[in-house]
Amino acid sequence: MATIQGKTVGKLTPDDQLSASELPVLMGVSKYKTINELLKEKIGFINGAVREDITNEAMTWGNLTESLILEEATRRLGLSDPKLDHTEPYFHKTAAIACSLDGTVHGDGIEVMTDIEQGIICVNADKIKLDGEGVIEAKLTSHEVESADNLPLYRGPLQLQMQMDITGATWGAVCVLYKGTQLKVFVYQRDEEVLERLHESIADFQRRLDRYKSEDFIEWYDITEPTEASSIWDDPDKTTVDLPEAEAYAEKIIEIRDMMNDLEAQSKALEVKIMDQMRDHSHAISGRYKISWPVINYKAVPEKVVPAKPARTIRQSKLRIRDREFENE
Repeated sequence: MATIQGKTVGKLTPDDQLSASELPVLMGVSKYKTINELLKEKIGFINGAVREDITNEAMTWGNLTESLILEEATRRLGLSDPKLDHTEPYFHKTAAIACSLDGTVHGDGIEVMTDIEQGIICVNADKIKLDGEGVIEAKLTSHEVESADNLPLYRGPLQLQMQMDITGATWGAVCVLYKGTQLKVFVYQRDEEVLERLHESIADFQRRLDRYKSEDFIEWYDITEPTEASSIWDDPDKTTVDLPEAEAYAEKIIEIRDMMNDLEAQSKALEVKIMDQMRDHSHAISGRYKISWPVINYKAVPEKVVPAKPARTIRQSKLRIRDREFENE
């Protein structure tokens, strides 16, 4: 999302194609979305779905501070006159991916090194030459600084490498303002190994989209969490399918659940025995163990009206399994 003179101009890249900002999802390092959810989303856009226009307080402040972050980062790098009015998407010449740019700035061929006092961190080299036009990406976060010498992959490094690849830049910087008070400028040089992995993943993702377009078949990635499965197949038909090969899985699930319930019951019974001996004492010493029985203090909360919510349906992330022999008992 770009900002021109404090005004949001919206998402610039096509919805039905990968964008550089989605690379953390593609590479499995996003905290907010899985790769299968991204694939489902793109297929939805291919079929005519319209992106929901979402705004919130964090996004508003991110847009308002974007130019301030980039101008100050540029100054700290010893540069000037950043270009911040990129209003069109940029497309890769060979890969199925596009990007938008927060800003670019000419490097004048100067070399920078890590300067903790100025908040400048050279991440993938001890010394980076700011040669030619570089990409500068702004981030605003309420989080504390994650690391003194690195940046989490979901915070912008993958996005920046692809922006550099698309524009032909040899250097770039992710400029992060933490908690509105601490600016860190993470400088990167072009990384061919990272780009090679990105290109492989982009090609595989696009192959799946193309297969859907030609065969009307979705080739999902391997699913690792029940919650992911529930979010992908969230609108099931009220039909029954015959799955004889799943019987062994179902039997094992019931067996494991019974074991878990039994172990939970045993654990509670043992806790009751200890509590009965501790009674009014908060702590106990028992051989190698110190046992605590704490209390939780809750502050008074005034009565409040819960805002109305529209009706909705979600698919559960836990299977219900019953033995058919005892179904009618």
